[in-house]
Amino acid sequence: MLVQGIDERRLARERNGADFVVFIYTGGDAPQTSWAVDSLLITEAVMSEVLQWLTDNLPAGSCWSLGLVHGPAQPSEDTDVDVAWIVGSDVLNISPSDRSRDQQLIAQEMLARRDRVVLL
Repeated sequence: MLVQGIDERRLARERNGADFVVFIYTGGDAPQTSWAVDSLLITEAVMSEVLQWLTDNLPAGSCWSLGLVHGPAQPSEDTDVDVAWIVGSDVLNISPSDRSRDQQLIAQEMLARRDRVVLL
């Protein structure tokens, strides 16, 4: 992580809210089965709204990933999106034997959050 100061005059554009992608994984507990993934686009939201939505809508026994959309500027369900993962990533449908060490750690963290997370 790199933290640097910035002159506020360098802000070219400000807006309230951002666009997010949420992957919600269900199933996948039995050997040789994959996770079902619901992929959702949440637009023009602030992080507190997204976390509240997750709190209210996550199915029991699910794992989830949350990403910030970097592009395009106006994403829709029909556009390709560039995502930076904030929590987790798209790793649960990769076979454990094919995951890199970092991907395996992310998968373990996601599974550890299942049923044990209280979002504030």
